[in-house]
Amino acid sequence: MRRFASLWLIAFVCLLAVHTRAVADDADKLVGIWHEYSPSDNLVSFSADKRVVMYLRKGEIGDLHQLDGKWTLASDGDLTVTFEALGRTVTQTTKLSFSGDEMILTDDKGQETKHRRQSGPMPEWTQW
Repeated sequence: MRRFASLWLIAFVCLLAVHTRAVADDADKLVGIWHEYSPSDNLVSFSADKRVVMYLRKGEIGDLHQLDGKWTLASDGDLTVTFEALGRTVTQTTKLSFSGDEMILTDDKGQETKHRRQSGPMPEWTQW
């Protein structure tokens, strides 16, 4: 019986380590600048220090050039992003997944937003 318990414990620890590594890998993949191309057109940057920046078009939200916030990634793959601007806090949680070179965020209604890594210079609309 002790042997069975020891084997079970070893198996559990190994599974936990693999899962923890997978979440860490997803967090590493997330870091960078992403261009949302479906269903809308946005640019968002995730940094290794858990900060997030969403770039805004001129006039989109008053005189703001960007929304600054923080992100966390839970062990179940839930990505939570919290932005603070104009005295308000907005938090959104989505399921994070990757398919090839794409990042996919799925909300609680099953709606997906699809992103590709931004390459080249920042778009003109971010430079105002």
